[in-house]
Amino acid sequence: MAWSTSIRSRPVHPIYRSELQQAAYNHGFRKENGEADGWLYFRSDEGVPGEIALASGNEEGGAPWFLAVEHAGVAAKLRDEFPAALVEPVPGQFRGAFAFSDQAEMRQALSRAFHLARALPAFPLSQFEADVASLGDTEVERITRERIGQAYFRNALLDYWNSKCPLTGISERALLRASHIVPWARCRSDEERLDVFNGLLLAAHWDAAFDAGLVSFDDEGKALIKPDLDPAVIYLLAFQQISPLPLSDAHRHQMAWHRKHFGFE
Repeated sequence: MAWSTSIRSRPVHPIYRSELQQAAYNHGFRKENGEADGWLYFRSDEGVPGEIALASGNEEGGAPWFLAVEHAGVAAKLRDEFPAALVEPVPGQFRGAFAFSDQAEMRQALSRAFHLARALPAFPLSQFEADVASLGDTEVERITRERIGQAYFRNALLDYWNSKCPLTGISERALLRASHIVPWARCRSDEERLDVFNGLLLAAHWDAAFDAGLVSFDDEGKALIKPDLDPAVIYLLAFQQISPLPLSDAHRHQMAWHRKHFGFE
């Protein structure tokens, strides 16, 4: 069904206002930011960047349920993950708008919007810089700095990849590793070290193989393996059972370094 975001200029029905407010609050957007033309506006109270707007679509309220997002990176990722929900026109300053026939689907997209905004580069980097601002350049302080940065990087990857390995589907956090594409020590800046697009969230065995340069990925996200790789390792990694990685252009740029460094091209 095709829907439009051109909502009549009317107050939101109290019942649906409450449901939209609860949805926003439960998924990280706890700061109300006004109402206009049938939309309710919210921001995160944690400093996560980007405003979102919610609305219910018909005369009586209820379905379709609309979500609009201001953050360009979040909008781009949601377009990939919820292509059937994309609608026009996009209201005001927002970069993407989506319509859902079911409120649960809207809440799922709302949750993704929050986690993606928390993962994308500006937010983890700003938190990291605030935490390490008082540190100097002694060996102990450099180790502390890296430990703090690695923790922010892992959390960003958990947010971006929805807390599961995109190759295996493993979601047990104890078995997930935050894999840098360009390693921490070789990054040119803290911005690159904390960049979610310089990382993959991989199950431990895939992380070990990737970090050692036994495997890499092409621009389509397909796994590449060294020709002399032990058959037992090939069996363990189960290459024939994995789907290609969903890589962005920013991932591809970093992955080109990995392929070149480990002799895949």
